[in-house]
Amino acid sequence: MDNVSEKIDRWLGEHPQYAFLIFIGVFLFMLLGIILNWKWAWEPRSSVGWELVNTLGERTYRFWKGVFMVILITILVVIYCTTY
Repeated sequence: MDNVSEKIDRWLGEHPQYAFLIFIGVFLFMLLGIILNWKWAWEPRSSVGWELVNTLGERTYRFWKGVFMVILITILVVIYCTTY
């Protein structure tokens, strides 16, 4: 298993533009999950997150998590387009 992870790490080190595209794709998939209300995509993983859900409500929490994802995706796309 270490051999495969080392090969992937070396390949991504040689081709960083693909790493950006992979991250953008993962975050787009997460955004799709938030929009479609897939629980794994928006459910908090900590007690602080659950406190925010209880305070704000599920829809508002999902909305702001989606806004954060859009901002993150936009930043990654801008960095990708200006660098490569």
